[in-house]
Amino acid sequence: MGTFFIMGLAFSVSHCVFYASLNGTIVRSTAKQEENLRVGTALTFLAQITLGASIWQVYHQWIWRSVKKMPMKMATLNDIFGVETSVLSFLNLNMFENYRVGYYMALFAWSLILPPFFTPGTLVVVESTNQVIASQPVPYLAIANGTNAHSFSFSPSNEGDRYDYEDVLTRVFNGPRTTISLLSDATASQGEILSLKAPANRSSYSLNFFGPAVQCRQANASTQAIISDLVAQEINKSAGASAQQQLNAYYAFIPTFDSLGNIIAQDGVRFQSPSNASNEIWMAFEQYKTSTDANCDHDKHFQVCTLWNATYDLNLAWENKFQNVSGSRTLLHKVPFPPIDAPGVATEMVQHAYSAFFWVLADQLVGSFGWFKETVPGKPDPRYFGVIRSPIQHNSLLGSPDLSVFFDYNEKKGACQIPYANLSAQRQQDFDLAKSRILGDLIEELSFNMTVSFMHNDLLTYVPNRLVTTLEDVNRYTYNPYGIWIPYGLACFFTLITNVIGIVTFLKHGAMPSNKFQDILAAADMNVIRIARAEDSRSRSITAEFEGGRPTFKSEESMV
Repeated sequence: MGTFFIMGLAFSVSHCVFYASLNGTIVRSTAKQEENLRVGTALTFLAQITLGASIWQVYHQWIWRSVKKMPMKMATLNDIFGVETSVLSFLNLNMFENYRVGYYMALFAWSLILPPFFTPGTLVVVESTNQVIASQPVPYLAIANGTNAHSFSFSPSNEGDRYDYEDVLTRVFNGPRTTISLLSDATASQGEILSLKAPANRSSYSLNFFGPAVQCRQANASTQAIISDLVAQEINKSAGASAQQQLNAYYAFIPTFDSLGNIIAQDGVRFQSPSNASNEIWMAFEQYKTSTDANCDHDKHFQVCTLWNATYDLNLAWENKFQNVSGSRTLLHKVPFPPIDAPGVATEMVQHAYSAFFWVLADQLVGSFGWFKETVPGKPDPRYFGVIRSPIQHNSLLGSPDLSVFFDYNEKKGACQIPYANLSAQRQQDFDLAKSRILGDLIEELSFNMTVSFMHNDLLTYVPNRLVTTLEDVNRYTYNPYGIWIPYGLACFFTLITNVIGIVTFLKHGAMPSNKFQDILAAADMNVIRIARAEDSRSRSITAEFEGGRPTFKSEESMV
């Protein structure tokens, strides 16, 4: 009985440890899953058989101990000896009353058929993800790479832009390539970063590179004076016309210098040609003093946005086709407009590429928002209307509250939409797209989005290897430890108690016959009982032999 108990304990622990080792591991295939379940079922079956065998051996010892101690009815004896094969024997109340310990032993032995119904089922397969970190090629912005700058800037040599002149050192900056113009238009109109190529459906990686950035700050006093003069010139352009500009609500331009060094306001979209411009945007716009003042007091705000070189630290992630780009930038130094180099001087092509970026960014912002008064001959009352002459009407910056003065005046002279809850439905949509942020913040965000969006085009990138974290859908094993340890623990605990009872019985009463047919027959013959109880015999088993058609019984010693 001890051997069977040790075997059953070993099978039970093996099953628990086997399932624990599978917990959290990936299901590699259906065949492997079925194999693991079969192993678990086999261990459960072996544990049941061996633990049950240990209990039934003790039960047999307890039968003969009880038979020796007390008389029992034949029906009770039938059920005592037959309970191993028939569960109906438990219905005999005399067996319960006169053979209670054996009754519980048999009941527990029968209950061992229950764990196999629960323990294999504690191992289940659930949907999960598996994280894999591996080096993969990813797009990397090439704008700070001098050999790739031609992809951003249209900078022909002084002999033209033929393919066989690519190695000419001296280049002339003419503007941006059409590729980045298209990307900037798409980014500005959407108000978000364009979709980038994902290494996998669910993946992420970090990236850092040098790239252009724009910083917007309030203009100093001298710059404000220059901007004010240029705004006045813009208003005076309509002098003498039937429709005259009364108020300029927004004016943005690129300060360009003539041959004498005077500043000219380049307030329209630029076309590719050499110029003596700057990498700055100067602007003035009417801004409400507060967003809650019902008086709608406003004043003119002056701002300068400048091109910088910066480092970008990005975290890019994709989750089921949804892209998430987060990160920061650190400004390093300002980038001036490219000079016209003398022949033979090596051109700084990265400066050209950065300036091309700023060119297409400025093309989204230049222009004016004006409020006009038109006097029609023969009509006593003038007509008022607003005019937008800026590409900003096509992008997400249109929703900035810094442009609200213009839209309010366009409704009616002196109109006021503060608080902003009174906005029209269309204006509210513009606000929502811009997230109600001021122009300075929106321009800086646009420069960030445009820089990252350039990686949308393979021609503007190269593909170094980076560590990419990929999440893949997998099936994993999981198990309920209580559902396997508790049944096995209870089974082994009660089997141990039963074995202790068997050991005590053996030490107190000696070895008892088993449940063999010869032992049952021997119990009915006094001579057999005498042989079985021989004091010098350690074996209580009796051998039955047929002689002359009648059974005779002998102890093992008499057969030697």
